[in-house]
Amino acid sequence: MKDILHKTKEILKGRGKTILLREHMEDKECVSDVRKTFIYLAQEADIQGEPGTPQVHVQKFFDSVTQDENFSFRVKGFFYVNRNRRLVKVDYCHTLKIRLHWKSRVSSPKKSVTMA
Repeated sequence: MKDILHKTKEILKGRGKTILLREHMEDKECVSDVRKTFIYLAQEADIQGEPGTPQVHVQKFFDSVTQDENFSFRVKGFFYVNRNRRLVKVDYCHTLKIRLHWKSRVSSPKKSVTMA
């Protein structure tokens, strides 16, 4: 069984937008929850600075007692766009969270190995 939810919402009086995608799937081996969140916040800028490199955070966790496996990935940064002859700085945050609950005592399926 697979359920998908999609939400789009404006935040801060139209200055930003949040997009949420959520998927729940259940099969014989595991139950999975996947959440994707995209947040954008725009503000007027006077001068264009160097965007720099985005911040990336990755976390993985496995609980052998409850057979839960969690993975989290987050990217934060900003970019500039010209809109109606004005310079706009757009801050963004993209998040991916995956939660797997294994029904059997066997943890994640074995990965295939290729020998050269």
